[in-house]
Amino acid sequence: MEKYFRQYGIFQFGGSTELCAQELPLTSPDNQQVLLKVISTSVNPIDIKTRSGLGYVAAGKPADAFLPLGYDVLGEVVQIGDDVTGLHPGDRVIGMVGFAAHPGCYATYTYAKASELIKVEQKADVSLAGLCLAGLTAWQALAEFEPDSRPVYVNAATGGVGHLVLQVARLRGFEVIAVSRRIDHALFAELDIHAITPADYLAKPREGILIDLVGGEFGQSMTKNLRAGSELVTVPTVTKEQVLETARGQQVAGRGILVEANQAQLTQLYNAVQAGQIKVVVDQSYELHDIQQAHEYAEQGIHCGKVIITA
Repeated sequence: MEKYFRQYGIFQFGGSTELCAQELPLTSPDNQQVLLKVISTSVNPIDIKTRSGLGYVAAGKPADAFLPLGYDVLGEVVQIGDDVTGLHPGDRVIGMVGFAAHPGCYATYTYAKASELIKVEQKADVSLAGLCLAGLTAWQALAEFEPDSRPVYVNAATGGVGHLVLQVARLRGFEVIAVSRRIDHALFAELDIHAITPADYLAKPREGILIDLVGGEFGQSMTKNLRAGSELVTVPTVTKEQVLETARGQQVAGRGILVEANQAQLTQLYNAVQAGQIKVVVDQSYELHDIQQAHEYAEQGIHCGKVIITA
């Protein structure tokens, strides 16, 4: 086994150029931990927000301390802690690791709790890293609803979470409608998902379930257009209170969510991928040493699906 590993993160908040690497000694995992050789990870909005100094993870960073980034991992088990069962060196696993206070998957190796991981096939594609945080967010956003006559509206529908919400909603039996400025995007034809523009959505009052992945003024305007009795889940934490206040004014039942690691749900998502019911769309893939370029590309907001990083 190698003696050191490379980990990417930040010392100071700012743009993508603040991303840098440090070398750390490889040590044995704790009793309930697993040491993983990282195969792939992905860029999530929280990584960019934290790097920029936004959100509670950033707020907890001591001045001048190094803060590693990255929560998604597809990796190979290198070593297991004394209390870990069901996993062995050489196994391939995926998981959302360290969320939210302890990121660290932008690395050549990472440490994970065994409870955060599920085993996958040995030939698992690098895209599976992109299933973890985004897929669990999609699953948990819909978890408290049951399919009925109401449609599910999804904004930011071509994004990393959005394209998975569309598929999870359809898998669970909901009528799903994407709200996107890119209604002619090939994604919607490929998934056979009906898409409308924001102007179309706002052209008349709507009744149903809104999965708000944008927040801010746009999320509020979409919420204001919901009829009383509709329901809302808003995902961006920075603007959660403003969107929920708007929902209360509309007599819309709303809640925010903070994604949680869940082995059972991640297993269901993985099984759906294996069955061809869900697909992780990869827009671009970058190598770990090109992490700055990966962030710069993701920040442009032009990607569809996930931006993957291979180690």
